[in-house]
Amino acid sequence: MKKIILSIAILLALTGTSFAKPISNINERVYASFKNDFHQASEVKWDVTSSYIMATFQLDKQILYAYYDFQGNMIGLVHNILTTSLPAHLQKDIKKHYANYWVSELFQVTTEDGVYYYIQLKNADETIVLSTEGTNGWHRYALPKNKSTNL
Repeated sequence: MKKIILSIAILLALTGTSFAKPISNINERVYASFKNDFHQASEVKWDVTSSYIMATFQLDKQILYAYYDFQGNMIGLVHNILTTSLPAHLQKDIKKHYANYWVSELFQVTTEDGVYYYIQLKNADETIVLSTEGTNGWHRYALPKNKSTNL
């Protein structure tokens, strides 16, 4: 279940209200958890699916995406980053093995299981997505068959 939600979160992350009052379809536990986790967030927008609740918000001049289950537990936190924010060994691997590509998307996913990175690389011939999910190095990330590679 976490893997499905994480995959959906990844796809959504690549493609203003404040704390005044949560919208009616937001669970009070989720709202309280979010307010506790990100009390200084601004421009909060909520999306509810059958699997999770997502808050899109601004904090410290960054746009972040927080995913919660319906009990108010955070599933993960997603935000875009620059290549210079990657750990040195991951930067080195990209430069060494993908020098003829450019970075079109890069984001960090933080869950209770750890921190993962996802990068979309393009050149004139192809688009690839790499991740560090479950590893310390890059590997090709397989998108669900009916999903576009334009994240």
